[in-house]
Amino acid sequence: MLEESNAELEEINAILEEEIIKRQKAEDDLNKLNEELEAKVAERTYQLQELNAILEEEIAEKILAEDKLKKERIFTDALFDSAPGMIYLYDDNSKLVRWNKKHEEITGYSYCELNNRHIMDWYQNDLESQTAVIKGIERVNKEGYGDAEANLQKKDGTTIPMYLTASLVSIDDRQYFAGIGIDMTERNQLLERLKKYEILAEKAHDAIWFLDKEGNILEVNNTATSIYGYTQEEFSSLNVSDLRHFYNSSAIIAQMEAADKNGITLETVHYRKDGTPLDVEVSTQGAYLGSERVLLSIIRDISDRKKRDKENQYLSYHDVLTGLYNRRFYEEEIKRLDTKRNLPISIIMGDVNGLKLVNDAFGHDKGDELLQKAVIAIQNACRTGDIIARWGGDEFVILLPKTNKDEAENIVNRIKKHCRSLSVNSIQVSISFGWETKKSAAEDILKVLKSAEDSMYKVKIVENEGTRNNLINTVINTLHEKNPREEQHSKRVSELCQYIGRAMGLSEIEIRRLRVAGLLHDIGKIAIEEGILNKPGKLTEAELEQIKSHPAIGYRIISTSYEMLELADYILAHHERWDGSGYPKGLKGESIPRISRVIALADSYDAMISTRPYRDALTKEQALYEIQTNSGKQFDPDIAQVFLKSLQEGLNF
Repeated sequence: MLEESNAELEEINAILEEEIIKRQKAEDDLNKLNEELEAKVAERTYQLQELNAILEEEIAEKILAEDKLKKERIFTDALFDSAPGMIYLYDDNSKLVRWNKKHEEITGYSYCELNNRHIMDWYQNDLESQTAVIKGIERVNKEGYGDAEANLQKKDGTTIPMYLTASLVSIDDRQYFAGIGIDMTERNQLLERLKKYEILAEKAHDAIWFLDKEGNILEVNNTATSIYGYTQEEFSSLNVSDLRHFYNSSAIIAQMEAADKNGITLETVHYRKDGTPLDVEVSTQGAYLGSERVLLSIIRDISDRKKRDKENQYLSYHDVLTGLYNRRFYEEEIKRLDTKRNLPISIIMGDVNGLKLVNDAFGHDKGDELLQKAVIAIQNACRTGDIIARWGGDEFVILLPKTNKDEAENIVNRIKKHCRSLSVNSIQVSISFGWETKKSAAEDILKVLKSAEDSMYKVKIVENEGTRNNLINTVINTLHEKNPREEQHSKRVSELCQYIGRAMGLSEIEIRRLRVAGLLHDIGKIAIEEGILNKPGKLTEAELEQIKSHPAIGYRIISTSYEMLELADYILAHHERWDGSGYPKGLKGESIPRISRVIALADSYDAMISTRPYRDALTKEQALYEIQTNSGKQFDPDIAQVFLKSLQEGLNF
């Protein structure tokens, strides 16, 4: 039992020893493992220490780099924000992602408002600017760089002319473009000023050139070459003395010095390349051309002014129409010549007859021609030293030094002889004269002038009536020659007026007035254009007004004759109507002279039954119907009834 127990104990001890051995081995293994682990930990610790050292070094370098980057950023931002123009960065969607402060200042938009703003938003409603920017972007995409000029719209709606540049930039595999925008307002203003200067210099009517202090020409504008005929190259070899034909170098230099000091303006004569003279006004003063002191001359062609001055001087003493001396010159000259050595001094006064009638009948151009032909007669008869002047509208005065009264009369006779060969529209030139002579120094020359004038008026009164009647006859003949139809019409109206007057029981005196007034009623048509009188179509308003003027013109022509003065009123009123709708005065009823009422009916009747360029003739029955219809409207009803009754009783018209 004991043995069994010992055997069991030994077995247990063997097992324990085995377990102890295993345990010891396990501990040995564990110790070995701990040693290995400690070695690895030591190694890892060393590695970590090395890594920490590296990290600490990298962190230090990073801190240094970040500090440097911060300084660079501050510097870059300072440059970015201090740039004189806008700086911008747009992404590949054309959205604004970065900009400088100048961008905000120029456009007026805040930071938030600018963020992601599209590039085309700046150019709304400006197609030209949009097109320029689009083309600039196309060049950027194609060539890497582009520019454009466009009007950028600010927040307040105003626009600024901008010069814009852009370049491609790659950031994180995305394409951006960066650029600068410069406000072109000042540049444009400067260019505008330069353009104005160019216009002033090159387009001016005045020649402009630079000279040195010796008078040598350095530079000229295009006007100078045009005026003088020299080329730019030829001018560069000329001195101002060459243009003035004044070769005194010391005098030229002195003049240049005076111009440089105080500036001078003078009038002189220059000579063109072809040798022709040119009146000029030269203004010269010192100026700087860069750093060089030169003289700037502006040369104005004053030839026209000089010519006008001469013309004005001429006109101040001459009559424009006739070329004779005027009254102003004559009044000065008579004082100058009123000396004892010029005695005897004769004065002739002349008045052209019929000027008003010619003006009324044929127009003022014919009246002017009448005066000019009268001047021809006077000049052909006068001597070289005689003073001839136009005294007034149709009056002339002739001052004759050292000429007695008989010699003055001979001159008058010579003038009248010349007049007989001169005419205007078949009207002979006629002048009424009076003359007087100063024989002693004690006589007042102005009283002599007045005496000659009074004498002329007395002669004119005697000569005038016959002259005027002849003129009226000439006017009538001229009208009838110009328009034979008017002659036949006037004769028929005259005969009709006589018959109507007899049928009305008028006196023979009134019937004679009717006959003459009927014959002359359309004399005013002498002043109407023939094309209007014979126009086949409808008259224009202006042409109708011309036609309506003939009674007034006829009145003015006839009223020039005292013998025919009464007839003038009849002629003036022959287109008045019984109801007051006529012309020229709109007289009504019996306020129209009775003779005018008779002429009105006779005139209308003959016109209706006659063929006219604008219509065919009416039958007598149609004409009588018109008279009956317009009785009490156009025509005096009593005169109309007398006329209609006379026709019914066999009057043949």
